[in-house]
Amino acid sequence: MEDKKLGEIIAHNRFTEYGSSYSFDEINNVSDFQQKVPLSTYEDYLPYIEKIKNKDSNVLTAEPVLLLEPTSGSTTVKKLIPYTRGLQREFSSAIYKWLLNLNKNFPRLKYGQFYFSITPQGNTTDGIEGFNTDDEYIGGLLGKFVAKKFCVPGSVKSIQDMDLFWDTTIGYIKKAKKLRLVSIWNPTFLLIMLEKANMGAKDLFPHLEVISCWADGNSASYAEQLQKLFPDVYIQPKGLLATEGIMTIPIEGLGKLLTDSHFIEFIDKNNDIRLKHQLDKGDEYEIVLTTSGGLYRYRIGDIVRYNGNKCFDFVGKSGNVSDYFGEKLNEVHVRKVIPNKGFSLLVPSADRYVLYTETKVEANVIDIALRENFHYDYCRKLGQLKEIEVVVIENGMQQYVDNCVKFGMRLGDIKPSCLSSRKGWNFV
Repeated sequence: MEDKKLGEIIAHNRFTEYGSSYSFDEINNVSDFQQKVPLSTYEDYLPYIEKIKNKDSNVLTAEPVLLLEPTSGSTTVKKLIPYTRGLQREFSSAIYKWLLNLNKNFPRLKYGQFYFSITPQGNTTDGIEGFNTDDEYIGGLLGKFVAKKFCVPGSVKSIQDMDLFWDTTIGYIKKAKKLRLVSIWNPTFLLIMLEKANMGAKDLFPHLEVISCWADGNSASYAEQLQKLFPDVYIQPKGLLATEGIMTIPIEGLGKLLTDSHFIEFIDKNNDIRLKHQLDKGDEYEIVLTTSGGLYRYRIGDIVRYNGNKCFDFVGKSGNVSDYFGEKLNEVHVRKVIPNKGFSLLVPSADRYVLYTETKVEANVIDIALRENFHYDYCRKLGQLKEIEVVVIENGMQQYVDNCVKFGMRLGDIKPSCLSSRKGWNFV
């Protein structure tokens, strides 16, 4: 097969229940794969996930499933992602290349300690145990190496009381003598930590050299805030990594480089499928993943912009859509419409949308821009939706996080978003 990774995945799983259903034994090339295996979303895997939960084997993968890792988004229900040794190896391969490049450019990291975000897992009702720390996603010798450099133990994740969690985490960080690398997801995580510690950035992190965090899309403005607080620390924009797979890694001097850990396809604006050598610089694409964890042609919902040289920037989520009356508002469009200074979140109410924002704006200006969406405009014309309401608030991101925690989300799963389809937000 012309793609080595895809060939391995198909060969290893041809006699699984999923592989038998889609004739993996008849797949000899990428074209065969695309013709026989349909695009999928998480909902397509629910029957298979139930079988895995019931300890059935050879369902999605021939390899045993180590566990089902819970994950969630700002607007979606919990998902359970199967993890195998093969998927761990795919993560490990990409993360090794990232760390190798990072150490090459910041040689003192190899002698220092790391802090990788550890967040409370929350209570589970289905008996599923997720990974305790980021090193367990990696597994193997690399995972053990990384774990030895952590300054905060994985046991912190079991703390359910949020005040105690922050106090314990901050306590360990204060004791760290050579903390040089912080790897988190949402940059607001570190902003909130500094508030909880009531300390300056240099006081809490005196030896810090690198912060790895999201810096694209809705996270960009918060990464800028972080840079102002840490003027002497390098803020490295994270690559595109999700519970389901790792798609890009940051390479200094190049950009966020596409990994070869999984087989990746791209959906263009005309809903045509393209491969990595068929992309046009400057265009946006939706990513489709095939991994050794048992996800095949999986629409993860991430939209990226191609920068050339196999490098990409994250743009937004295609799947973040709010649709109560047929309005089909999506995050990519909403982010282009609302203010990009400070916190802003558009949420549905009874008969209109409410924009909670730290920036004063005119409701009619935002509403007119939203009406560029045909479906939203049609609902406004029908009277199904009234003009949006603007509510100016303070400390928006902290209130956003507090709301998400009350909704039952794990702190580490909370991602900045400008649109939510969930009702019941409480801002003051």
